Amino acid sequence: MRNSAKAAVAARPRCRRPGAGRLPGVRRRRAAAVAGLLLALPVAGPSAVPAGAAVAGGAGGAGGAGGAGPVVDRTVRDPRITEGSGLAVSPTRPGVLWTHNDSGNPPVVYALRPDGSVAAAVRIRGTDDEDWEAMAAYRDVDGRAMLAVADIGDNRAARRSVQIVLVAEPALHDATVSPARLLRLRYPDGPADAETLLVDASARRMYVVTKGFGSTVYQVPEQVWPGPPAGAPAAEGTLVQIATVPLILVTDGVIGPGHHPLLRTYGELAVLPPITADVVGGSLQPLAQVRLPAQRQGEGLALTPQGQVLLSSEGVGQPVLRLPMPPELAAQLPSPSPRSPASSSPAPAGGRTAAASPDAPAGRGSGAVRWVVVVLGLVGALAVATFALVLARRP
Repeated sequence: MRNSAKAAVAARPRCRRPGAGRLPGVRRRRAAAVAGLLLALPVAGPSAVPAGAAVAGGAGGAGGAGGAGPVVDRTVRDPRITEGSGLAVSPTRPGVLWTHNDSGNPPVVYALRPDGSVAAAVRIRGTDDEDWEAMAAYRDVDGRAMLAVADIGDNRAARRSVQIVLVAEPALHDATVSPARLLRLRYPDGPADAETLLVDASARRMYVVTKGFGSTVYQVPEQVWPGPPAGAPAAEGTLVQIATVPLILVTDGVIGPGHHPLLRTYGELAVLPPITADVVGGSLQPLAQVRLPAQRQGEGLALTPQGQVLLSSEGVGQPVLRLPMPPELAAQLPSPSPRSPASSSPAPAGGRTAAASPDAPAGRGSGAVRWVVVVLGLVGALAVATFALVLARRP
């Protein structure tokens, strides 16, 4: 057990630790290739629908966690947002969400009004969107509202380093701003793909969660963020491996009440135990999991101040879904559980419904089982296609 990693987290109740580790580099690259193949598959989900439209099934809805179902919070209407990957709730402006595009796009963050239109497009100078995959909003130690944009995507597991861009929350008008800081980070055990950034502002900790067939939580070293008690913070450092997570293809996350991480995959939402010294070198087992409503390519996750869940998807004209915290997850969070019906934006009732993701039992490992089935199906389909081509080429 690493002393540096144990010192990075405060002691809390002990969790099980199966001791699973990181995949070797070659296996990670193979997993990334298979993940890319999975991403090429079409995923059924809602297209442009009005705010407040009900979404059938999924967490909190029919066939899901019970209680009020998910609705469309807003639909992203700006054609510049084609691959919305990160999602964050403004710390200072009620109803405003921040988002950004995936790789290969300008280094711009967008402020979304409650009606889904863009209030501001803000370019961050001195950076490139090599593969922006996640963002978080928080207040720093001086109370300033900040945005953290994580350039951590690496589908080919080939990047020598990744970076996190910190910028003061911009005003709501188009502008170009300079970053407050750039955090350059390396993995201790070789490159990895990641799409999740967790910022625990009250505990002053920042984490990256990798994406694959099984995930790993890494902490940004404290000398880099927030920095040492005295002196300037370091500009770069090596991530500290904390624990593994038995979830498949984690696409985003957020720190919930009581320091509990919430992680989403393409089809599920899970709540984890708080990250403590007792889990270092072990495994963070989900306390509860629920299935999510179907989305075209569900990538974003955020929590409203009232504790409601917001879900975003890549694609043009995609809706941001809003749902109450599912009871299974809320039961694992500190009391009183955040179940307020208040909206992050005005939401008229009624509207069109959208299909839910396929049924999956809540609980540990259900996401893994479903994705294993998908992978096996793909392998079978490729084998059949290859055999057919061989036959077709015979004289």
